[in-house]
Amino acid sequence: MFPLLLTIVPLLALAQPAASAQPARAIQMSLKQEFGRAVFRECRLDVGVYGGPGRASVFCVRNAAPPSELLHERALTPEEANRLLALARESNLLSGGNVGTDLTPGDGIFETLKVTESGQTAVLVTSGNSTFTMGSRRNLLDLLHTLLNELIKGAKQ
Repeated sequence: MFPLLLTIVPLLALAQPAASAQPARAIQMSLKQEFGRAVFRECRLDVGVYGGPGRASVFCVRNAAPPSELLHERALTPEEANRLLALARESNLLSGGNVGTDLTPGDGIFETLKVTESGQTAVLVTSGNSTFTMGSRRNLLDLLHTLLNELIKGAKQ
């Protein structure tokens, strides 16, 4: 009888549902650009992924008198959401590398990336920041710029 019991116990253990894989990560990012003299005074891209495909939205203020606003949003594709999460994970954005340069006095750009993940928030200056010139941080910034430009173009149509 004991050998049969020893056979049943491992089989019951195999029948139990496996522990779920790592839960879906949630992340919120805001890429903000401030300009010296340009078409826009400022633009902000907000991207959020909360266990699903996520959303991206843009808000810009035109550099005109009186200033006018540009707004547009859309859902992220599952591929975009997965790529965003992977690049954010690889970039280790909460670990530092937050110092850059404000180039607006010389008609340049001042760009920041605010990241909220797992209850922690970091604000990184991306303009003039050497940690955003190569690797996963560069790729993440390229993806965010692509989304920003696409949303601006979509809002103008």
